[in-house]
Amino acid sequence: MKSYRRRSLYDFLFLEAMEKTAKTDSFVGRFLKGVAREILVPVALALIVIQYVIQAFQIPSGSMEDTLLVGDFLLGLKFVYGSPIPFSDEKFPALTTPERGDVVIFRYPGEPEYPDYDSKRYTHLVNALMFGNLYWDSKPENGNPHLVHYADGPKDFIKRCVALSGDTIEIKEGRFYLNGVEQKNLPGYGKFTATYRSYSPRDYVAKFRLPMPQDTLYLDSLSLYELWRIRSLIVQENPDVKVELDLHLSINGLPADNFVFDDFKVPVESDRGLLLNTVLANRQAVGISLQQGDTLEGPVSFAFFTSFARTGFLPMIDPRKKFEGFTRQVSYMNFEGTQLQDLENHIKALNAVKPVIDSLSKDSLNADTLVSADVYDLKYQILFDGKPITKYVVQAPVYFMMGDNRDNSADSRYWGMVATRNIKAKAFVIYFSFENSDGTFALNKPFTWWRIPFKIRWTRLGKVIHLIGK
Repeated sequence: MKSYRRRSLYDFLFLEAMEKTAKTDSFVGRFLKGVAREILVPVALALIVIQYVIQAFQIPSGSMEDTLLVGDFLLGLKFVYGSPIPFSDEKFPALTTPERGDVVIFRYPGEPEYPDYDSKRYTHLVNALMFGNLYWDSKPENGNPHLVHYADGPKDFIKRCVALSGDTIEIKEGRFYLNGVEQKNLPGYGKFTATYRSYSPRDYVAKFRLPMPQDTLYLDSLSLYELWRIRSLIVQENPDVKVELDLHLSINGLPADNFVFDDFKVPVESDRGLLLNTVLANRQAVGISLQQGDTLEGPVSFAFFTSFARTGFLPMIDPRKKFEGFTRQVSYMNFEGTQLQDLENHIKALNAVKPVIDSLSKDSLNADTLVSADVYDLKYQILFDGKPITKYVVQAPVYFMMGDNRDNSADSRYWGMVATRNIKAKAFVIYFSFENSDGTFALNKPFTWWRIPFKIRWTRLGKVIHLIGK
C-alpha cells in the first residue's frame, strides 16, 4: 500500500513536471514561430526580392526632368535585364536587353567598383542598401581597421537609353543625331531650353559608332579623348583588372613629364572644375568673377594630368590617414575626360607656333635668322594589368545614355558608353513622390510634419514610367 502510494506520488510529480515542461516548450515554440513568421521570413523574402526582382531608387537631381522629378521614388525591375548571381560577376539570363527609349538604372561608370581601384586587396562583403557598401581590406595601412565603408558608392544612375551597339551618334549645338538623323522630339517630358552653346560635351560630341560585341578596337589610332572613353568601357567590362591610362610628354625628344605649361587656356565649364581650381590656385588669384563661356589662363603642370588620368578616380579621403573605430571611410569623385581634350588641344596649339623671325628685314631671311619652335610630343597608352595593349575586343553590347533634361544632365556625353555589365534594372513605376524644394519640411522638426499631406505629389503615385509623356 505504501509502495503504491509512493509510486502514485512519484507519477504525479513526474507528470506535473512534464506538463510544465510541455507548457514551457509550447510558449518558447510559439514565440520562435512568431518571430520566424513575423520577422525572419519577411526579411528573407525582402532580401530575395531586393537581390533578384526589384530595385528602389530615388531621383536626386533634375537630369530627367520633367519626366522624372526630384523627390520621385521609383521601383526598377532587375530580372528584366538579368538579376545578379550572388558572389560572382555574372547574371541570370535576361528577359530582354535595353532598347532605345528605355529608362535604365545602371552603375555609374565614373567610380571604382572596389576601394582604391584594387579588387585583389578588397573583398566585397555586403550591400547595406541606403548605407552604402562594406568591404574587407586584406592589407590595411597605418594600423587602420580591416572593415572599409564605401558610404556613397558605387553610385547608381538613371538615364534614358538613346543608342545601342552599332548606332552612330553625334551631338551638334546640343542637338542629338542618331544614325545621321536629328532627333527633334525629346522623349517623355524632356527639356531643351539653353540659349548658350559651348564646346563642352553637353553641346558637342564628335560623330562615332558604338561598337558591337566582338568588335576589335585599335587603340593606337585613337585621339587621347577617344582613348579615354574606350578606357572607361574596358574598366566596366574588366572590374577585376587594373586598367590605367599612361601619359608621357617629351620636348624636342627629351622627357618632360615635369613640365609646366604657361598660360594654359581652360574654358569655364562644369566639367573642368579640377583644372579651373588648379589654374586659380597657381595664379593665387582672389575674387575673380567667372561665368560660363569665359576662358581662364594660367600655369598647369603636366603632372596634374598624369596623376589624375592614370585611374580616373580621385580619392576624397586620404587613404593614408589614421582612422579610429571599426571602419575606414572611402569616397571618390571622377576625373572628367574633357580636361584631357584641353591638354591635347593645348599641345597642338604649341606645335602650331610659327618660327620666330629675329630680323624685320625680309631680305635678311635665311636659315640663320629662323629660330625653330619647340616640338611637343604627347604619348599615351592603355595599361591592362600593368602591360600596354594596342587593341581591345568588346565583350558585350554597349549603350549610350542621356538625361531627358538635355541641358542639365551628366551622362554618356561626358563619360562615354555604359557596358552591359553595369546595367542593373529597368525603371518601372513611381510608388511615391515628395516635393520639398523649399525645405519647409524637415524630419527632425516635428512641427513641420503637418505639411506632409501637402508635399506628396498624389497624382504621380502609381505612374508607369515608360508611359509618361505618351
